[in-house]
Amino acid sequence: MKKTTTLITSILTTATALSGIILTSTFVSADDVVDEINITVPVSCSISGTGMNSHNATIANGQYNSAIGETTIKAMCNDSEGFAIYAIGYTDDEDGKNVLTSSTLGSTHDIATGTATSGNTSNWAMKLTAITSPTPTYPIIIAGSTDDTDKEQGDPDYSTFQEVPDDYALVAKRKSGTDTGTSAEGASFKTTYQAYISPTQSAGTYTGQVKYTMVHPHNAAAPEKPLGLCQSSDTCMQQQTSASMAQKLPNVGDTTTLYDARDNQAYTIAKLADGKYWMTENLNIAGGTALSSTDTNFDASYTLPTTNGWTVTDGKLILPASATKNDADNNLTDSTQFGTDNYAYVFNSGNKENCGASDQNTPCYSYYSWDTATLGSGRSISTDNTDADYSICPKNWKLPTSRYTSTFDATTAQDSDFYNLATNYGMSTGVWHQYTSNFYNQAGPSTTPNFLSAGIYVDGSFYSGGNYWSATSDFDSIDAHYLNFGSSSVYSADGDVRRGGLSVRCVFGS
Repeated sequence: MKKTTTLITSILTTATALSGIILTSTFVSADDVVDEINITVPVSCSISGTGMNSHNATIANGQYNSAIGETTIKAMCNDSEGFAIYAIGYTDDEDGKNVLTSSTLGSTHDIATGTATSGNTSNWAMKLTAITSPTPTYPIIIAGSTDDTDKEQGDPDYSTFQEVPDDYALVAKRKSGTDTGTSAEGASFKTTYQAYISPTQSAGTYTGQVKYTMVHPHNAAAPEKPLGLCQSSDTCMQQQTSASMAQKLPNVGDTTTLYDARDNQAYTIAKLADGKYWMTENLNIAGGTALSSTDTNFDASYTLPTTNGWTVTDGKLILPASATKNDADNNLTDSTQFGTDNYAYVFNSGNKENCGASDQNTPCYSYYSWDTATLGSGRSISTDNTDADYSICPKNWKLPTSRYTSTFDATTAQDSDFYNLATNYGMSTGVWHQYTSNFYNQAGPSTTPNFLSAGIYVDGSFYSGGNYWSATSDFDSIDAHYLNFGSSSVYSADGDVRRGGLSVRCVFGS
């Protein structure tokens, strides 16, 4: 604020009798000065709840309880831009952990959510209702409810009980309007929980949480979904920079945990002996996930493929649905899955256990065709040693590169992520493959690199081995390079059909 200078105008009035006339004399000191004061009120939003952390119920096996406490959520912003409120299961302080857990019984007896109303599936659910008394100065729209005349595409309906979401779900919104003064109470809604307990559910005390997050402003045309644990650049894969990675992982062998903004999955990241930052777990993004240029390794200018397994919705590339597996063996129920070159396929095994043994016969993590791994950008490549432009990896991460020449070319090979990785973990320099156990022992299961023998799918059938896609094509339009290793060999630039379902590891950088 400027220093205020005040000038007082003094008026001296004298009354003198002169020839019968009264004279008035006025004296003014100087020009007036006006001092302008500006006060800025910042945009402010708040969200609060009553009744939280106090919902308790005793439920007999095989029965429902549809009134496990009630919470009133209040939200307001002091501008006219509106807001959206999202909810997510938040068990054990981790976004998306959509289970009720017990500290005494352990994960074996977790109550997983579901939609079953009977039988042997325990589940819990929530519904939301608008508060009508006292009436807010404007209505809060419960997303998807029957009285929502402004329902937007994709809004769920929480006017009846729905399972607690394992991803951020829009549950309420205020599209516009401003409250001021004593009316600035904002919008309110109530949420009620119910649970069904399976007849075989083990006795114990189970605890679950739901987190509500406000996003401001509300933009129906381009809704901004919360990034959960990725709201902080300190924990989000997509928001890392060379400087932040160097700070987190200054030394070879250092590890940290980062989260993928697309589904909030956690991945262990390590600085490996080649000096680069690698995922030390296989990529596990699920079929059906929507990918955008803000969270995935492709440019906004990329023409998204809409054929051979790909669909585009609201400007986002949709991963094909996950294939299904025959429980009697490890083969897929449809043998055409991973059966056509340059076609998008996904299989999510749902398994992260027992992924260490050489030549194991159990699928682990997820499998992607090369077309999926490169987001279709490698589909038309038919020249050798050519890298696809884009990948399924998070933004700022990439598929590793791989190079092969029939007469070894050290310069070409050294420009390869997989060559540099393999030579730093036991493969001799000057070759692109070697019969040695060094790589398996130094970079295989239970090491810091932790490359797994997770197997491969081809034509619907599962085969054992360690196989990881690169971004690099092989000599024709039906093959691509990949890292192939076993307990006694390593190939930094093997080649096989693009229709195969291989694992993916992402490396930081472009």
